[in-house]
Amino acid sequence: MHPEEFGSFLSEQRKKKNMTQKELAERLNVSTAAVSKWERGKCLPELSKIDDIADIFGISVLEVMKCRISDDPIAAEAVKETYSETAALSETQYRRKFSRWLITGAVIILVAISLYYFPLYHIVQVWFPSYYDTGEISKLAYIGSKDDRKTAEGIMERAEQAFSDLDTPYDDLEEKYGLLSRYAMASERGAVDEEHSLELWSAHFEGSYGCIWVYYNQEAYVENGKVLTGSRNIPSLWYLEKNESGEWIITYIKEHP
Repeated sequence: MHPEEFGSFLSEQRKKKNMTQKELAERLNVSTAAVSKWERGKCLPELSKIDDIADIFGISVLEVMKCRISDDPIAAEAVKETYSETAALSETQYRRKFSRWLITGAVIILVAISLYYFPLYHIVQVWFPSYYDTGEISKLAYIGSKDDRKTAEGIMERAEQAFSDLDTPYDDLEEKYGLLSRYAMASERGAVDEEHSLELWSAHFEGSYGCIWVYYNQEAYVENGKVLTGSRNIPSLWYLEKNESGEWIITYIKEHP
């Protein structure tokens, strides 16, 4: 059973029954597009649909597979041969579809992995207008090694504490958080609540120096729920040095003014 031959036969039998493609599709529980593809010889139906097609048109399964109506008895060997041929074609069709799905899936996975480790779209986010030099922007091309990102975790934890702190007196913030104190919304500033999100874009450390790109949003609220201050979608570059105790300290924070 070849797709082109089957397509012509199916179309002929459908028209004899005065059925539309939509009506046939509904009887077979498939889409109209599927019936259209069969009739145009683009592909064959699944073997499970052959019985249904035979029942709908009142003909034998073998006549459907042979793509012709015949009153002559057909030997069992011919039945076996025709069925084997149809099964082989159906299997080939399935394998082709599976191969396409497999290739598509592999491509999607590769793209996802590439975008995770090499998020070049971050460069676009800070390039225009650019407040940073080329060397600084190039740090966004790669998220950093596993060890570098592990090192950055401690810094991000301190940043989370600073962003969330509403209790420490304003005069004590710098001693507690260093340059991260700029993000602490002490109650003395009038804030009673805050919301923020922090995302580590990239981390790069070498020797006693390092830098991390951080992307954040933050809003502080007063008692009536109104926004006291807020910063949205801010890319920020934090420079770090290791002190005598081996602790990483932020020495400079660079953000677009």
